[in-house]
Amino acid sequence: MPSNESRVESRKSRERTGSIDGIVADEVVAPEDPQAVAAVLADAAACGHAVAPVGGGTALGLGNPPERIDLILSTLNLGGIIDYEPSDLVLSIGAGARFGDVQAVLGEHGQRLPLDPPGGADATIGGLIATARWGPLRYSNGTLRDLLIGIAVAHPSGTVSHAGGMVVKNVTGYDMPRLYLGSLGTLGVVVSANFKVLPRPRAEATIVASFHGAEEAFSQGNRLRGGREPLAALEVALVDDRWLLAARIEGRERTVDDVAGRVAAFCGGDIVRQNGWSSAEWWAEYVSRQQPTAGDHSVIVRCGGRPKETAILAAGIVAAMDTIDVAVPSLAASPGLGTVVARLELGAVGSRERLAGVQDVLLGLADTATILAAPPSWKQGLDVWGRLPEGFDVMQSLRQQFDPARTVNPGRFAGFL
Repeated sequence: MPSNESRVESRKSRERTGSIDGIVADEVVAPEDPQAVAAVLADAAACGHAVAPVGGGTALGLGNPPERIDLILSTLNLGGIIDYEPSDLVLSIGAGARFGDVQAVLGEHGQRLPLDPPGGADATIGGLIATARWGPLRYSNGTLRDLLIGIAVAHPSGTVSHAGGMVVKNVTGYDMPRLYLGSLGTLGVVVSANFKVLPRPRAEATIVASFHGAEEAFSQGNRLRGGREPLAALEVALVDDRWLLAARIEGRERTVDDVAGRVAAFCGGDIVRQNGWSSAEWWAEYVSRQQPTAGDHSVIVRCGGRPKETAILAAGIVAAMDTIDVAVPSLAASPGLGTVVARLELGAVGSRERLAGVQDVLLGLADTATILAAPPSWKQGLDVWGRLPEGFDVMQSLRQQFDPARTVNPGRFAGFL
């Protein structure tokens, strides 16, 4: 393996807050290997204890407050590259590796995982899989679902299961690696994962245009999308009372220059290049608005609907929140993908009842309305996932099969599973 892989190493456990959503754990452990993780889970299951897996701690507010926590299981000692073949564009990595460190190693070979989720640099690989987060690069590169080719998971049965492999085309009859995406640990704790990686673009630029309202911004965005320019990301956003259209272009320098020139002329926007405040920094700041900070009383929601009605959904959220005196300091949507993420300010009147009312209003506008982050006391007794997803009975069956004692994250998933 390449010698520079030492940059992604197992990390000794460090002091961490022993609580999630205000629920305090009696103990924090950091197993050194996958079998040790499975042993911890098996012991907990035998004793009737509840375990909460924690990686980088960047998305601990996602999900319902746990029913209880007896033990926090840190994955930070499960870092390290297991196998990396740059020529084959495949990588096997421990679940505790920080995403930013992984990107740095891949970057030395001119490669990357084309992901940019909120909190991504500090998030762990296992955490990204468990929460299935994505960012604006979803527009061109999809999500982890499109990159994950293999996985190893520790279970409360005391076993470690493996699915997939180290080849991009892997036919096993069932797409088991993707089963764990977004499961929030309820089917087991991810201990390692295999990915296909892609070449890193040589250059990038971003065009940012400002508009008077959502309709104009989305209209221009949809025309740009229909023009079939090779865009890496395309977002319509409400930031500080301004509606913005942002387009990210990646590739060879000449191609980036040509496309950026055409897009800027089409939109009437400014070009952010790789000098001064760079294109990558602009997107990092943009994505950070979707990440809660310590002591922040903001509510972050993600609403989903029909892709062709993304503009209607975004404008509807802003208008509906105004009628119930809820401010929307920022909102992000990708034209044609049907997902809108908004930061809401409930002000001094925030409460569980107030948050439930906000979710009801959003469910009247969207097919799904998930509360990604909110003060813990506001979430008590409220299913932050909104409506039960289709196939929830299948989820219950899988939970019963993989974790019959509900050892891992009890109550945090949809339907308090």
